[in-house]
Amino acid sequence: MTHIFKNNKFSQLFFLLVFFLLFACKKEDDVRKIRLKVDQKKVTSNPNEESDVISCFIKESVNRSLKGIDTNKLKYYTVERNDTILVIAKVTDIMGIQKSSRKKMLFAINDCLISSERYYMKKIYIDVEGNFSTLLVKTPMRYDLDGRFADEDLLLPFYGKSKIPFKK
Repeated sequence: MTHIFKNNKFSQLFFLLVFFLLFACKKEDDVRKIRLKVDQKKVTSNPNEESDVISCFIKESVNRSLKGIDTNKLKYYTVERNDTILVIAKVTDIMGIQKSSRKKMLFAINDCLISSERYYMKKIYIDVEGNFSTLLVKTPMRYDLDGRFADEDLLLPFYGKSKIPFKK
């Protein structure tokens, strides 16, 4: 077996594969993460006013307030629960938007909601997604404004305060 690992490239690929299998194929043990992933897939560039009135409101407001961003490349989905709102915005043309403009988008969404008579008292969670990763996160308690790889686990309290394990 040791003769296999004499080839440096082969051993690097082997260990990379093992590393990937150990960490990437891990089962989710928190239902909240799955709920977030499901909601992230529901984004649309044409929100329905009957089923997602908040996304329609945000889209209209952001389209008016943001300059320098092709707002036709933005998708939205919102969930409202009691006194909280989760806004998921997806940027489909991430290469065409600078890091600083991504932050402007997050703040435009937040400003839109806090300036509204209907939503200003709500706790606001905002998730800005790129094509392959979470770019920005804003919660009532914390921000992650990295602009490339934000910690989406900050959004999990929207779905419940503590980890929700799978029932077996």
